[in-house]
Amino acid sequence: MKKLLLLSGLIMVFGLLAQAQSSQRVSAKLFYSLSQKHPEALILDVRPMAKYQRYRLDRSILAATKEDLKRVVKKVDRSDTIFVYCEKELRSGPAVEILDSLGYTNVYELKGGLISWRRNGLPLDDKPLLEK
Repeated sequence: MKKLLLLSGLIMVFGLLAQAQSSQRVSAKLFYSLSQKHPEALILDVRPMAKYQRYRLDRSILAATKEDLKRVVKKVDRSDTIFVYCEKELRSGPAVEILDSLGYTNVYELKGGLISWRRNGLPLDDKPLLEK
């Protein structure tokens, strides 16, 4: 009986943890589709500025550092949709963890980063940007 109660308790805890997960890693095609369905959503590029200046997703905002990320999302409701990407998922994962810890509940991470995006032939904004 004790084993059954312990097992039930563990299942409940893992269930709650799964529900608390507020972010999702999604394929490039789904990321694109969702971003088109949510034109008001915040799209965050967490790559270094030099890469952002060369090419980026349309409507994206640069948030290259943890401080930039916190400053940008401070103006966004915690239930608003946020899309996060980088080049290879090295920076987007930690950025999503920060958003999760801050209580954002509708966050999508680009699985495979812009490498996957380009492989799928999805559009990039490569218009030159002036350096700040």
